[in-house]
Amino acid sequence: MSASSPMTVGAAFERVARLYPDHEAAVDSGTRLTFADLDDASRRCVTLLRELGVTPGDRVALLTLPSTVHLVAWLSVVRLGAIPVVLHTRETAQLQVRLCEKFEVDTVLYDRSLANVAHSMTEQCARPLSMVALRSAAPPGTASDGGPELPRDLAAHDPAAYLHQPAEDDPAVIILSSGTTSLPKGLVHSHRNLIDASRTALALYAGLRPGQRVIVPYSTAFTASYATILPFLNAGACTVFLEKFDLANYQSTIRAERITHVSLTPTMWRKLLNLPAAPDTYDSVTVAQFAAEPMDSTTLQKIRETVATTVVQAYGSTETLAFVTVNVTADMDGDRLVSVGRPFVNTEVRIIRRGGTVDDILPTGSLGEVAVNSPHVAQQVWGDDKVTASLLHTAEDGRRWWRSGDLGRLDEGGFLFLEGRSDDMIISGGINIMPTAIEEVLLSHPSVVEAAVVGLPHPDWGEQVHAFVVTNDPNLTGADFENFAVSSALSGYQRPREYHIVDSLPRTATNKLSRRVLRESALPPR
Repeated sequence: MSASSPMTVGAAFERVARLYPDHEAAVDSGTRLTFADLDDASRRCVTLLRELGVTPGDRVALLTLPSTVHLVAWLSVVRLGAIPVVLHTRETAQLQVRLCEKFEVDTVLYDRSLANVAHSMTEQCARPLSMVALRSAAPPGTASDGGPELPRDLAAHDPAAYLHQPAEDDPAVIILSSGTTSLPKGLVHSHRNLIDASRTALALYAGLRPGQRVIVPYSTAFTASYATILPFLNAGACTVFLEKFDLANYQSTIRAERITHVSLTPTMWRKLLNLPAAPDTYDSVTVAQFAAEPMDSTTLQKIRETVATTVVQAYGSTETLAFVTVNVTADMDGDRLVSVGRPFVNTEVRIIRRGGTVDDILPTGSLGEVAVNSPHVAQQVWGDDKVTASLLHTAEDGRRWWRSGDLGRLDEGGFLFLEGRSDDMIISGGINIMPTAIEEVLLSHPSVVEAAVVGLPHPDWGEQVHAFVVTNDPNLTGADFENFAVSSALSGYQRPREYHIVDSLPRTATNKLSRRVLRESALPPR
């Protein structure tokens, strides 16, 4: 890239704001911002934050809901040269304090609806915290404490004329892992990471261009939120936020805002498709996308028939920021319906031997660990060289690979098939059993909303297959599901030995299934 066109978030946004000043950039239930509005508001916020003492390189925490004011705050932190750390909103104040201490945070921008947690953070944190309130359309939690508030106080600050000019490989953001068993990791991504990822995602969003509109149902801390907002921001398109996710509201917003691109996890898709919809609800939708976990073929077909003929599946992670592979409707035939697709441009996937090095490459069709080389891979795990070394490995040719911990295989066409996490494998009587094939069968049952399969200890077999099922028919029993499994293509050793009918499945902060919690819930107390 030339010096006049650096691959930085600020430079990319300024280009779009110049080209499309009057195009809508962000919408929520109470506010609509053009790119000119967003440019002006974020520059004013830069001035406000500078007055609070925020300087380039500082880490700034955001405890925010999906909203236009979140985007203003996030963009202003990046344009100032500081590093945003978006916190998971469902965590306790105690954990948030530990994160602020870990990342040496001095400034927290929080949504007024989360004021109780924010105030508790200031009381518990050993570091003095400067607090800035954000008023989204969500009901505020407590009365204002008299400190700065956005967007109320922006008019009193002049737009910053000078903005920090980072290097392309300078840290731009720290994105948190889900942190289900310990303090979340902080994955450091550079400006180059973010811009390259957003440009590459144009393939995922099928020719993204100004005027198109996406609805964001994800928490602001989720990698999926970054992977959705950044490409649309970079292309001069519009992001529509939902402060609080509700399926009925999501559905009505698609219709009212003429949304062109929709993105949900498979679990959310299954629930959405069970809602009644007016005939024209999805008329504006051109692309339906999903990621985060495997999709069953029954739900996939319903999406194609009901929402959009162009369906895109993608695979990625917090470590890769954007997506690693993509599978589009035209490629989804036969067995490839359940593939997560082929690698993105400039991305390479290899299957390596479990326990081996990234150079221990397995033959086509073999099951092993998925490793990824991509310009989107994180620079490091903040403050943890040991964890960084466990995730990011250098091959003999000098290239850096992310070891995913996911099990998968590549077919002769380069399509990746995921078989679950390496620690999800069930070994029963010496036979390796992956949960995904069993879950696919259970999800094809017309009354099953969600299903998950885990292995539980057994004195004779080592492990035994157990299924956890969420159903919309309260009369169904384990015997009904056993009969269904017997009539399916599952082999005898794959069939669950016990069915647990539950109200819901446990999920991590990033909405991924937690098999660990399932296993623990089914074990007898010690």
